[in-house]
Amino acid sequence: MHTEFENVDLNLIRYSLVWEGYDTLYNAMDITPKDDLLMVTSAGCNVLNALLKQPRSLTSIDLNPEQNRLLLLKTHIIEHLEHDVLISLMGFNGMKDVAGAWESVAPALEPTLREHWEDFFAKHPGGIISAGKLETYIHHFLPGLPEELQKKVRHLLSFTETAAQYEYFLTNLEKSEFKARFIEYFDQQNLSKGRDPQLFKYVKESGGELFYNRLKVFISNQLVRDNFYFRFFMFGPEEIPEIILPPCYRKENFLKLRAQLPKLNIVTGEAVEYLLSPEGQKINKAGLSNIFEYVSQSHFEEVCANLFTMRKLPLRMVYWNLLQSQGETTCLEFRLEGESNKLTRKEACFYFMNVRVMESVPHSILK
Repeated sequence: MHTEFENVDLNLIRYSLVWEGYDTLYNAMDITPKDDLLMVTSAGCNVLNALLKQPRSLTSIDLNPEQNRLLLLKTHIIEHLEHDVLISLMGFNGMKDVAGAWESVAPALEPTLREHWEDFFAKHPGGIISAGKLETYIHHFLPGLPEELQKKVRHLLSFTETAAQYEYFLTNLEKSEFKARFIEYFDQQNLSKGRDPQLFKYVKESGGELFYNRLKVFISNQLVRDNFYFRFFMFGPEEIPEIILPPCYRKENFLKLRAQLPKLNIVTGEAVEYLLSPEGQKINKAGLSNIFEYVSQSHFEEVCANLFTMRKLPLRMVYWNLLQSQGETTCLEFRLEGESNKLTRKEACFYFMNVRVMESVPHSILK
């Protein structure tokens, strides 16, 4: 599949967090020990989350070798070191613990790799999780607000009921300069600081107001204090309770995750091409992140036809839409409408437009 992502600089970590909700992934994929999975690597979080469901195999693929290199570093830590080293190097324990964690990791790495990561942590002393191009851009939003507005945003974490939380938002943030600042900061011109302009080639609407309206709906129906993605988006990685971290970063899952690592194969390449290749014929479920954001609707339709008619095995796949609604009017014969709508309503990350689940045969046949 030709994608605009091939035309951007792939010599940096673009995403240090996977923003697609892990609960959405779990419910969409329904992973069993009989499944052979393909996952887009991105920052590796959902690859590791999927491994916790103990599939038969998992192939992790990305066009960007730096994203795969990041996943390899995480798997090295999981295999050879302790949970606290992983959490500290990610940045969840604050900047003060990152350097010490790196000192635990560095000696076992081969010289070229060690030099690469030494340079990385010199540039990103706050750890991995905030170091991506997108995350760096996002985390400059809140500090740029007046201090009084920052306090009001943080006050959202104090609510235990969504009705009171939403009323506070409408009264104290919607009617303040927060709305205009949010829309301006996350409009397409500024958003290009976090995502390359080439990635907006097929987008017809600007993002700022769309993202604000999605945030508003999200605050009306989900408690932000319990939402990892909102807390990280607004306030960064510190002071997030471990119980709401993605499962792959929780201590209770660390040894279980280590035991699953032999099932993981990491590949540099394009996901759709892999699914259509001889090596990809065994894959029966795929988590494709938002890779269709970067192709035209006509090309998306062609890709769907190939994936669901040219492979020997049935295929179930999930993907997220951000600014393009791929699958809205095309490939409807493969879309699981009810399931897609349900997952869209429950998606934990507020800024996605929707979630699509597609498969080539009824799911009951896959089980």
